[in-house]
Amino acid sequence: MTPFQRILGPDFHDLPTPVRDFHGLSASIRTAGLAEVSAPANPGAWLLGKVAGLPRPGRDVPVSVSFHPRADGREFWERRFAGRRYASAMEAGTGRDIGLLIEHFGPFDLLFRLTPGPGRLSWSLAGWRLLGLPLPAWSRPVIECSESGDGDRFVFDIDVVFPIVGPVVRYRGWLALAEG
Repeated sequence: MTPFQRILGPDFHDLPTPVRDFHGLSASIRTAGLAEVSAPANPGAWLLGKVAGLPRPGRDVPVSVSFHPRADGREFWERRFAGRRYASAMEAGTGRDIGLLIEHFGPFDLLFRLTPGPGRLSWSLAGWRLLGLPLPAWSRPVIECSESGDGDRFVFDIDVVFPIVGPVVRYRGWLALAEG
């Protein structure tokens, strides 16, 4: 069972088909598509984007995401935006984190609340940790993600805003199963 199936339970089956397909994998797949990436030109946002390996701004940016489910219930995601790579691992929270999706991103754990809605799945950052230690709520970025479908395409819209720095990146676009 995938992290998304564990967290959403019966609501998983109500998700749009492309979202359900990408979050219900039993084998690795590679996807490809296009994105529009916007980022402010302020030095703080540039530095955060550079350190985290976030996508550079642009229109019709080639994007690929490889999803690798593992037998232990985790998933490894490798993203490439115009050749710029960043990766993370996803798992369903347990114990104090039950009901949350945990994204392991370098030394950070990002804890997301998943909310299914009509025709979409929304993610909202509910907490974060550095090296396993909880970070204060005032330091937490606002990360909002929406996933939906457009025919066979998986559609995403992700917005990242940090306290003090402000908007860091927003990327939206689509993915489809890659050939070969």
